Amino acid sequence: MNEYFSYLSQNLQQVLFLTQAHFLVVLIAVTIGSAISIVLGMIVSSGEPDPPRYSFDWFAVGIREGSLLITAAALTVPSLALFVLILPLTGFGLTTTVIVLTVYSLYTVLRNTVAGLTSVDRAVLESARGLGYSRMRRLLTIQLPLAWPIILNGIRVTTLITIAITTVAALVQGPGLGTLVLSGLSRIGSANSFPQVITGTVFCLLVAAAFEIFFAIVQRLTIPRGIRV
Repeated sequence: MNEYFSYLSQNLQQVLFLTQAHFLVVLIAVTIGSAISIVLGMIVSSGEPDPPRYSFDWFAVGIREGSLLITAAALTVPSLALFVLILPLTGFGLTTTVIVLTVYSLYTVLRNTVAGLTSVDRAVLESARGLGYSRMRRLLTIQLPLAWPIILNGIRVTTLITIAITTVAALVQGPGLGTLVLSGLSRIGSANSFPQVITGTVFCLLVAAAFEIFFAIVQRLTIPRGIRV
């Protein structure tokens, strides 16, 4: 333990810099991926009574299922393999990292968006249509607020997954705490190798804790008590 605390005190500035970089790259990737998934989910989740009655509804269902299938397939690709596949197109560094992390963030948010929007009681939507609400107005004022707790939970889960995957980005010179983990593992048995691995792991947990606090605050501010999940 003395060796670990000695290493941490001597390298605290670098560790904090890498922690900040890890937090920011996860935030950027999850924000982009969530925006894409929520918009796509809103487009393909018509919210009309089942079965779909219009040609657009049938088309939307096909696009929805295809999108879920493609993003689920992307999620099953090993992260190292996807980094290697993207690398020749975008090179080492931040761009490759953000693209890969964004790809991994799509499925969970999209699935939860679709699940949330399509789970809204059809009787409520029919009542709103009877009152003259347009499709878009029903989506924005009824479906989206009711689905938001499920969507937010999807964003939270994908954030935790992305924090872990970001450590692999060190292999393509991406930012974050993976630099410490990779350096320590490559030098295992030498001086400070174990403290590097432990430090990278512990501070990844701190990043996850920071995001958990953030989502708890967002949940309390944006979700009425009666529909919190």
